[in-house]
Amino acid sequence: MRLFSGTTYLVTALLLAVLAVSPAGKSEAIDRAELANVMQTIPPNGAFWKYGTLEMRRKTKKAGVTSVIFPHWSHRARYTCRVCHQDLGFSMRSGDTGITRSQNVSGKYCGVCHNGVTAFSVKDGRVRHCDKCHTKDTKALEQLFESFSSDLPFASFGNGIDWSAAIKAGKIAPLNSLNTGLPILPLPDKLKVPMKLGTSAARSDVIFSHEDHYFELDCSACHPDIFNIKKKGTKAFNMENNIYGNYCGACHMRVAFPMNDCKRCHPQMGGSYTP
Repeated sequence: MRLFSGTTYLVTALLLAVLAVSPAGKSEAIDRAELANVMQTIPPNGAFWKYGTLEMRRKTKKAGVTSVIFPHWSHRARYTCRVCHQDLGFSMRSGDTGITRSQNVSGKYCGVCHNGVTAFSVKDGRVRHCDKCHTKDTKALEQLFESFSSDLPFASFGNGIDWSAAIKAGKIAPLNSLNTGLPILPLPDKLKVPMKLGTSAARSDVIFSHEDHYFELDCSACHPDIFNIKKKGTKAFNMENNIYGNYCGACHMRVAFPMNDCKRCHPQMGGSYTP
């Protein structure tokens, strides 16, 4: 699965963040090969529509057909992450699900909605829609994004859309479940208070909101697979591991706002870095 990106980034702060800081306070640069691997995970410069747009080619390459281009942005306006990644069983990790055409046609995964009623059908019929997903020419998708995003709040990072602001302003109203009668358990009051997480690096503390994340996902999406909630269960939680796609990076280097939008999590972060 190839990652695309979204806007022109200032990557200096992100590169500095991957320098491991020793207990003595001196930075130790990682070697070139390791840095190259990290750089591959940082979204490159590009058009907004590409960030969070995935090229799914593991199965299609073996079958000798054109890759599937999947735009998260067009789906997340209609449904929260909970619907696909929990109700429908799509893994949060790249390549884990292994979707096949036969599964889709039988009404699983994409086929739950792409049934000819909710959305265009994945089945063969009088009109075939194969090229809507298996496509080499993305011009139509780019144009659709321009029209789609024109009235949504702007963000400088990711795909150029401030999704939280769009929801709060009523610009979009994504459904939490395909079963409209299924209740979503309320978040406990003690988890509605933003958490302040201290850092050992020369930057501000992290402010984390369970409430913002719970709007999109259930607790089981992060715990325990991504974040172990046992005491001292996240000893390896640091910026470098995040950038490699672990912990917060599982979403925030792929679909949610990228991690070089530093002040979204470090709101008091200054404009300079002093090791």
